[in-house]
Amino acid sequence: MKTPLFFLLLIISFATTAQITTDGTLGPQLNLPGPDYQIGPDLGQQRGGNLFHSFKDFNLQRLESATFSGPNHIQNVISRVTGGNPSTIDGLFRSTIPGADVYFLNPYGIMFGPNAQLDVQGSFHASTADYLRLGEGGRFDARNPSDSLLTVAPIESFGFLTNLPAPLAIDGSQLAIDDGETFSFSGGNLSITSAQIKVSAGRINLASIQEIGEVIPTFDNFVVPSLRGNITISEQSQFDVSGEGGGSIFIRGGQIIIDDSTLKAHTLGNQDGQQIDIQGVDIALTQGTQLSSQTQSGGRGANIHLQALDSIAITGKDVQTNSLLSQATEIGGNAGHIWLQAKNITITDNTIESKTQGSGQGWTFDI
Repeated sequence: MKTPLFFLLLIISFATTAQITTDGTLGPQLNLPGPDYQIGPDLGQQRGGNLFHSFKDFNLQRLESATFSGPNHIQNVISRVTGGNPSTIDGLFRSTIPGADVYFLNPYGIMFGPNAQLDVQGSFHASTADYLRLGEGGRFDARNPSDSLLTVAPIESFGFLTNLPAPLAIDGSQLAIDDGETFSFSGGNLSITSAQIKVSAGRINLASIQEIGEVIPTFDNFVVPSLRGNITISEQSQFDVSGEGGGSIFIRGGQIIIDDSTLKAHTLGNQDGQQIDIQGVDIALTQGTQLSSQTQSGGRGANIHLQALDSIAITGKDVQTNSLLSQATEIGGNAGHIWLQAKNITITDNTIESKTQGSGQGWTFDI
């Protein structure tokens, strides 16, 4: 659970500045005027479909906004923070470039506050990684900017240069992006409290790292180094990837605690669903947490997969709680598969259920 002293220090450190300042490595060095910060392409550098920005500090307070703009051919808006201070995002983070994915990198820490909002046209990736690796030998380095080599190639991985990457926190935020896109959050310890993260028929990636290495997103996985940090999801947080054909949630960490929260991957339409896939050293689902897979048509529901090197512990509020629920609510639909794998598995005061209506198949769960 939470460590009060740690989060007090985290909040204090995140509250240090309230400005956006470029660092002069990719364009002019400026203190941008707020509260509606305009970040045009002239403040960075372009390489084909990649638009790179470099900031000394980047913070948004309540009622402030930052708007990234650029030519319509831009595919990736890629930003780093190099000044050594963490970033607080408690205002509106916007990109007006149609279809562009947004990357925000600060190796010194990131916190999304209760007033944070996103208005981006593609996927959104936030990380406390030290660099981004681009194909064809490219590199965009936030910790050592002089080691960068900007290219037109797409981003292939998030790179970490220390054994103790900075934390990433999402506190009370309600974040949503367009259908079918991807959220990813990677760094040291991850804390998600009273948050709502939604992307219909899309994907959510969470990764906590505690060693030098790279996080590599693939089409059907989220590959991370073997030494991992803590991920805590609590206080009625909700992740929702439900939609046409469903979506996927990938969580990779060491100690993973999901407390009084919901992860939902419901499948609409006749396409098969995707998956909720959680891998760690120890996984704990507590206080009525629910992982919910449901198909509401003829497609198969999302699979639920929990894999721990040591233990899986599932404890509910009462015996009526379904912590792992795989359900087909329409005639002909098939429920998704539930799979638990660990040395030690403990299930207390709740149920695991797979059920259908009509002729559909209710898949059993494997332990």
